[in-house]
Amino acid sequence: MFTLTHEGDVIGTSQLESGDPTAMSVSGLFNNVGGADTLAAWMRSIGAKEEDNITFITLDEPFQLQDAYGTVINFKEGSLIAIPDDEEVFLEVEGLSPMDYQTHFRSHILAFHKSEQES
Repeated sequence: MFTLTHEGDVIGTSQLESGDPTAMSVSGLFNNVGGADTLAAWMRSIGAKEEDNITFITLDEPFQLQDAYGTVINFKEGSLIAIPDDEEVFLEVEGLSPMDYQTHFRSHILAFHKSEQES
């Protein structure tokens, strides 16, 4: 489980169940207290944009991604996307270091290599 914080406050968690090792990116459903509506309102309060009832924000410096032990996982770009009409929230991050990707997302690497071998 991975935790997203903003200025030290926990925003929510994700398994980051999908990934692309070639882009050093991961994504997944995001779980937060209050659901998509509450998160979208909070995101708008800190400058998120909204388009077609989808609220999204670029993850900048106040945001941190942490593993289950509280270790910070650095990334270059990220987005938090809330879709209140569907009651869904997604977290996407990319630009992880190869070392962090190998350490935290080995299953994505293995799945990628397996799919390459099957092609």
